[in-house]
Amino acid sequence: MFSLTVNIISMRLLIAILLCFGFFAAPAQVKKSVGVHLGIPIIHEKLAEGRKYKPFQLLFYYNFADLLKGKKNDLFVYLEPQLVWVHFSPKAKGEFEFGANLGLEYRLHLSENSSLTAAIGSGPHFITATTKQQAKGFIFSDNFTAGMHRRLGNSGLSLDLKCRFRHISNANFKQPNKGIDSWFLLAGLTKEL
Repeated sequence: MFSLTVNIISMRLLIAILLCFGFFAAPAQVKKSVGVHLGIPIIHEKLAEGRKYKPFQLLFYYNFADLLKGKKNDLFVYLEPQLVWVHFSPKAKGEFEFGANLGLEYRLHLSENSSLTAAIGSGPHFITATTKQQAKGFIFSDNFTAGMHRRLGNSGLSLDLKCRFRHISNANFKQPNKGIDSWFLLAGLTKEL
């Protein structure tokens, strides 16, 4: 458990350092985009109390800096505000999460219109659910994402299809803090600005 906590804290520190470079690069950025994605849980954690934690995500996306500007591929700094409805199985009262992640998204261009993507992000969130594994209130959401980005002709619109692993926990600010893990299928559109 200690090494997992150290690894998560190290990941957050690395993201914060890399994001600082993104803020300095932001004024020169020309490939900004905004978007919206839906996240459907495909693998849910079974909680200690016997129910499944199924978070359905509405994700807003804004990339504001390309750290590899002028290179063949892209490394974007992005902001991702999130609204999440949590469904439990067996049925129980629905709960909510909200917050925002900052992250890095690498795009490996396969052609002029298609890219493979890989992203890592983390950020503060708030959850209303209390479980035997995770206290309600302030948490961090850590995300690892991989997928496809496809431009739709000359419209400035792009389609994203991605798979995401997410871990939420609160860095031991409050107990219990065993964390909750989920896998998602993400689909959405982005628009170049």
